[in-house]
Amino acid sequence: MLSPGESSSLLVVAGEASADAHGARVVGRIKQNLPGVECFGLGRERLAAAGLVSVADSDALRVVGISEALRGLSKIRKVFRRVMQEVDRRRPSAALLIDLPDFNLRLARKLKKRGVPVVYYVAPQAWAWRKGRVRQLRRRVHRLCVVFPFEVEFFKSHGVPTEFVGHPLTEGRMPQGETRPNRVAIVPGSRPREIERLLPALAKAARILKDKNPDLEFILPLAPGIVRERVGELLHAAGVEVELAPGGALTVLPGSRLALAASGTATLEAALAGVPMVVVYRVSRTTYLLVRPIYRLPYVCIVNILAGRRLVPELLQSRANAENIARAAQPLLEDGPRREGMLAGLREAAQSLRSDRRPSERVAGILGGLLEGGGLR
Repeated sequence: MLSPGESSSLLVVAGEASADAHGARVVGRIKQNLPGVECFGLGRERLAAAGLVSVADSDALRVVGISEALRGLSKIRKVFRRVMQEVDRRRPSAALLIDLPDFNLRLARKLKKRGVPVVYYVAPQAWAWRKGRVRQLRRRVHRLCVVFPFEVEFFKSHGVPTEFVGHPLTEGRMPQGETRPNRVAIVPGSRPREIERLLPALAKAARILKDKNPDLEFILPLAPGIVRERVGELLHAAGVEVELAPGGALTVLPGSRLALAASGTATLEAALAGVPMVVVYRVSRTTYLLVRPIYRLPYVCIVNILAGRRLVPELLQSRANAENIARAAQPLLEDGPRREGMLAGLREAAQSLRSDRRPSERVAGILGGLLEGGGLR
């Protein structure tokens, strides 16, 4: 047990905004339970507010696809070296690594050699591709905290100590938005590259839908780091009027009739908010050609993976064009079997994400045993 005045340190690494939010909840609970613990590593605004001391700029880790990662490799290596310098200086009692597998699994290897136990939160999608990561997890991670229920059997069958903690999006109350029967949320992603690849087709699809349904209104969340002027240019080129709202997807999803969304976290948020959706995604041709032959699942959208069927339309690469998007969206705007069936499926998928305790409580409890020197709980 930590006695008054005694302290230990915890390394926390979170690259994306969502991981930053998940990590902040865990760090907040650790600080409540063990006030003497010092937290350092990589994070963004929420982790900083929770008490994390950042040792480098995590923006270098915000990349999409293989080609973009290669271009930023020198910056990523510099951040990695900086983190390891601080690890050697501070000698943490434990590490919380959140998602970000290309960076964090390499980091876990270095930490293992130094005797630092690793709790990995939000597992790499080894069940979909790059199965070799399972071996890395088995060798380098003390406890894997997974957020999808189907992951437990997969990772345990490969010898990885695994616990389902629930999805962090289920923590807290879903924001309540005013029900707007004519509002369609356009959610093209939170990264500039996603905006460039996806928004033109989504905006043109919105224009097609507006022509058929004149009462429709559209809203788009402006995630942090997205340039408002550039979004405005792309919308103007498509000839559609869209309200821009600051914040993430949850600022616009609750109460919306439909979402046109990039594959990713926003699709889970739409499921939890009970909003039918059409899902789109595009990556660079290089990334697609490298990944497609080794991707083992019939679906890309996590909502479809949870449901075990094509619950929501997913349009990928060249199929993610305006005409296809509008064609898939139109029946979901109308009351009827298609819409009602999707709503029922979304409720089931959302329920499967919940655990008996808050995810941050479970992860903080696991870390607490390591930080107090008592081992894993």
